[in-house]
Amino acid sequence: MKIANKLLSVLISITTFASGITLFLEIAYFFDLKTLGMFFAEICIIFSLIYTKRNLDFMIYQDELRKKYKTRRSRDE
Repeated sequence: MKIANKLLSVLISITTFASGITLFLEIAYFFDLKTLGMFFAEICIIFSLIYTKRNLDFMIYQDELRKKYKTRRSRDE
């Protein structure tokens, strides 16, 4: 899961970079509708990647807590 978390971080940075370039192209070409559509699609992709990464972060955190308290309970018994 940690590898997937790092992969999602890389994908978010690449997509953000591509979105910035698309925004620059949109300004340079006086708001062409095709680049505007690409920009909105990239924004949707960024939001979905961020949502997925946050869920994966929580799953990793929850798994670490489960392992931590599982070992603590076994010591107490």
